[in-house]
Amino acid sequence: MDSATSTIHHLPDAILTEILARLPLRSISRLKSVSKTLKATLESVYFRRLFVSLHKDSSSSWSLCSHRGKKLIGFHGCKTWDLPKSLGSFISVPLGFKFKASSNGLVLIERYDHDCSYVGNPVLQQWVKIPQLPCGYCGMLGLVTRVDEDGVVLGFKVVRIASSVMRNDHASYTLNMFVYSSETGIWTSKILQCPHLITGYGARATNLNGTIYFVTLHVPGVVLAHDFYSDSDQFMFVHLPEHSNHSNNGGVDGALTTSGGFVMYMKSLVQKRGTVLKVWRLNNDESWQLLCEINGSFVPIAMHPFDSDIVYLWHQKSPHHLVSCNFFDKLVSCNLRTETLIDPAREYDGVFYMNLSGFEEYMDEIGSSRASDWNYGALNGLFQSVLPRWMEPVPRPPQVEMIYTTSLPSYVACCLTEQEEKEE
Repeated sequence: MDSATSTIHHLPDAILTEILARLPLRSISRLKSVSKTLKATLESVYFRRLFVSLHKDSSSSWSLCSHRGKKLIGFHGCKTWDLPKSLGSFISVPLGFKFKASSNGLVLIERYDHDCSYVGNPVLQQWVKIPQLPCGYCGMLGLVTRVDEDGVVLGFKVVRIASSVMRNDHASYTLNMFVYSSETGIWTSKILQCPHLITGYGARATNLNGTIYFVTLHVPGVVLAHDFYSDSDQFMFVHLPEHSNHSNNGGVDGALTTSGGFVMYMKSLVQKRGTVLKVWRLNNDESWQLLCEINGSFVPIAMHPFDSDIVYLWHQKSPHHLVSCNFFDKLVSCNLRTETLIDPAREYDGVFYMNLSGFEEYMDEIGSSRASDWNYGALNGLFQSVLPRWMEPVPRPPQVEMIYTTSLPSYVACCLTEQEEKEE
């Protein structure tokens, strides 16, 4: 027994718990292998709540990636997790797969042919394979999670849309949804009533507190939402602020995201005095609150997941620049800062980075020249992943196998090889 382990065993329990609760989660995870007694202490509700309270002022790791897994913006090395590299570096998308959604540290990836998908925690290197639907192809809507008061993920659901039926002479629609639950490990059907036909998703679906929010192409200017942990059979809909029926890009002229526990909406408007980017927050009473107006030709890229004063933008004027702006809840012009700043997000306990070259490649793929046209395209292929403030295994029912792998691409490749050999 080495000296460090001996010291752990001889410290009084109360003092030991206080010391360990100040360590980052990465170190706590390694200590679970010291003894069964220590493992039980580290996994207790008391220890978890002590840890969360001691680290409440520390940021958590987060990353913004493209649907192909390219790292674009991120923050790591914080006192909560102490990751040695960016969160995006842990996320490896297998060949033929793409990012579909993320929620509270879990990510959902799906194969392009839609017949295979996984949900997992890339940092813990734990994955669960989602079974195929018996009815064939259904469009993927998103991923939602259920958390407790400490932010611990208790369960997740994967949501797909199967079909829609018109009711009351186009006045409403009945939607047949399929929902996979980590509590049961099976798909179940859920029938929902919706005031609008869902034919496509204008802005990529975003989720918050078990609710999926998205814009439908069929009825521009409206956000549809549903809490998939509720008993309700109705979609909620909220009208977008300052929407024009003559949108420049077929009805989608803004982008949805989340920040600081709220749904946010960002939109560029071409006005007489020039192009103006506006940022709104969706309040709990379903009203929109204007937070910021920024003059200039900017494409909204993302918002800081915890600090809703900070927005990341792409400046279209040559040369291209990825910039961050802090507006401190005031409707004033903002001071813009380039990616060369070490700490544009005011996070002092970790490392913040912006991948300028990666953004240049990504924005070139969008291939447009006006901010009003880029709002949908720029964010449609971007996914923000945020680690929770506590570490728990990926939720799953007992009959579902947990996949432990340091490389999901390698695991998927091996599974495909075995499948091909069996078929031969």
